[in-house]
Amino acid sequence: MKARMKKVLAMGLCVVLAVGTMTGCGGDDNKPDSASGSPVNGKETQKKTFTSLDGMKVRIGDWYTAEEEEAKTEYAKKTQQYRKKIMDDYKFEISRSSVASFAGMQEDYTNQVMANNPKCELYYLYQEMVNAPLMSGLMKDLSKLPEFDFTEEKWNPTVTELMSIGKGIWGMNIEDEPRGGIFFNKRLLREAGIDPEEPYNLQKEGKWTWDVFEEYCKKLTKDTDGDGKTDQYALASFNKYYLPMCAANNNATFVSRKDGKYENAIKTQEFKDAMNWGVNLIQKGYVMQPPKGAAWDYYKAAFRDGEAAMQTSEVYEISAFAMMDDEWGFVMFPFNQDNPDATNTVIPNDNIVVMPSCFNDEKAEKIAFAYDLYTENTPGYTKEDAVKERYYEQFKDDRSVNETLEMMNDQKHKTSSYVPMINGIETGDFCYGVYALAVTPAKKIEELTTKWDTKIAEANAAYEKFASTH
Repeated sequence: MKARMKKVLAMGLCVVLAVGTMTGCGGDDNKPDSASGSPVNGKETQKKTFTSLDGMKVRIGDWYTAEEEEAKTEYAKKTQQYRKKIMDDYKFEISRSSVASFAGMQEDYTNQVMANNPKCELYYLYQEMVNAPLMSGLMKDLSKLPEFDFTEEKWNPTVTELMSIGKGIWGMNIEDEPRGGIFFNKRLLREAGIDPEEPYNLQKEGKWTWDVFEEYCKKLTKDTDGDGKTDQYALASFNKYYLPMCAANNNATFVSRKDGKYENAIKTQEFKDAMNWGVNLIQKGYVMQPPKGAAWDYYKAAFRDGEAAMQTSEVYEISAFAMMDDEWGFVMFPFNQDNPDATNTVIPNDNIVVMPSCFNDEKAEKIAFAYDLYTENTPGYTKEDAVKERYYEQFKDDRSVNETLEMMNDQKHKTSSYVPMINGIETGDFCYGVYALAVTPAKKIEELTTKWDTKIAEANAAYEKFASTH
């Protein structure tokens, strides 16, 4: 698969100019009725609008959406009603479904667009899947479509910023998916003399810090039978969740971007301090290491079974322990109280919605108009309401949703990861060995610096060339 993928993407680089001149993909040469500044769905807008899309079908493809389920909540029913109304009013159909496996999504998108035959009008791509097809010229510049206004509140600004290359915007999303934080077992906190409401209270007061977290770790790491071996750990995690979160909560990152240029950020003092703090907790025995022969995701079972009192994990992994007997809560990762620029921070990894570059402008504008309507807030609900409706049933308590997820969706508590935009590097290059205590943070930084500097310089040159021609 990897060899085949490299061949496909190499071919893509050879056809950048050819793709840029395509006008096919089922484009409609007949100009539909359109207007600017007309009422749309009862609201005035200065964006370009259409009176009818003449029965157009807009398919949105991803790797995880199942068949549409019957609407059960009031919000879901109102959303279905709204979408039916816009499709009836403007004569189009829009649907979303799984069209490929996660592993095959990038290759399918690349092959279909290169062949001038995409199966969908819009595609979801994981952040790590965006760079190669983008640089191969396989994505439409969304900033040139007058039906979109990316200054509107509904658009995810992290995605818009990430996908702003040169003068164009090459990807979008309205979804703000909450990511990594700290899940905690309420029973085990009580047994250690910690009020399970305290993490929420500290978070709310801006006092959920590294120092407090280490005190928790001391109390929650136990040898319960006196045999000299730890039976209950304070924390279990995946290395690529834990160490990046340590960095983010000291106002540090692996790769940064300034004035459109990417920079190697593992050499900063903030990054070094964060890694030393995170490793120190491991060295003190607070963090559970993988048992011999265990699967890579051993940390899920460890938290579920009460072998670890806390877990650094992504929200989407709730299903792994949702049925555990113990009640659990969820807060953001603690921050370094000694760094005035640090706060409780999450690292978004939102999927990117892209449009094939081979659609001609008229078809692209129709798609944009339909998708812009589709992504409007359901009447009577705000964007925050939609997030809460989605997650209330998944979490064990309301404070997780009303407080923690609300913070995670606040831009001041977010920091972007630019690692996916650089070919040839990934956070695992650093995290695997450091988390296992096989190498010190300082030594690993020294080992990676030349390679990462080179790869980032190559990426900057490639993006500069791309920006100059688009």
